[in-house]
Amino acid sequence: MWQHYYRPTTLAETLQLLAEQPTARIVAGATDLMIELQRGVRPTETLVDLTALAELRYVNSDQEAIRIGALATHNDVISSPYALQMLPLAQASREVGAPQIRAAATIAGNVVTASPANDTITALIAMDAELELISADGVRTMLLRDFYQGVRRTVLQSGEILREIRIPALRENQRGLFLKLGLRRAQAISVVNIAVVLSGSEYDGLFNVTDARVAIGCVAPTIIRCVAAEEFLVGRILDQATCSEVGQLAVAATNPIDDIRASAAYRRRAVAALVTQGLQRIAANRQADGWDAQQVLLEVAHSPNPSPI
Repeated sequence: MWQHYYRPTTLAETLQLLAEQPTARIVAGATDLMIELQRGVRPTETLVDLTALAELRYVNSDQEAIRIGALATHNDVISSPYALQMLPLAQASREVGAPQIRAAATIAGNVVTASPANDTITALIAMDAELELISADGVRTMLLRDFYQGVRRTVLQSGEILREIRIPALRENQRGLFLKLGLRRAQAISVVNIAVVLSGSEYDGLFNVTDARVAIGCVAPTIIRCVAAEEFLVGRILDQATCSEVGQLAVAATNPIDDIRASAAYRRRAVAALVTQGLQRIAANRQADGWDAQQVLLEVAHSPNPSPI
């Protein structure tokens, strides 16, 4: 376990500490960190706790994007006034753990943990998320899909933190959703999860696709984009035949494994079913089914900084 614990009160102090302590681990919600340390994954003697940096806890929007700070929790996303504008991420956030976990766990922590079973990563990749990384040496930005190198492996450098996640808000001509299959109804690690974002127009009750993003989790070392399925969708009407065909194309893009939660064969069947079901819901404009304006949070109100630093 750790020997040294720091709780800086400014971002500058944080970055200086990380520059001086290259093997330090970041503490935010700690819901993944504590499990990793108990299992001996990426052990460290030094923890740097970000929770005093209130300016990093925000979910806000400008004309370009919805911005999610490093300390924004899953509950912050779920309860945000922008939840429907980032519906796939809000739906994925609601699937993480229990309300008590969602009150502590951060979106940024989910991203950095880099498990292919992490629900919010799939949604963020489908929404074409961008990351802002910062260290004592400066700031760099990258697309989330370029952040991962394998299971629990990222390009995050020593001394660097994920300061902000930026995602384009869903436009009026876009529809998106997140779906998950687990072994129980709640607090389940995904067997398969999918997120879809489509652009298009509706005519005579049918949705004509002009752009598509289809992401799938738990079927490869990282979250994957189904390029063949996306290309097939462009220019097509979302009818039953199209939805079914895209489900099969999505299966062809996967390379799942057998593990304690499911066999590879089961995961392939689940991918086909989830993608088909998701497209059918989007075609019927029912992507927000089951979403309530008032979410169960089980936490007291807080006053996060409304603006990014």
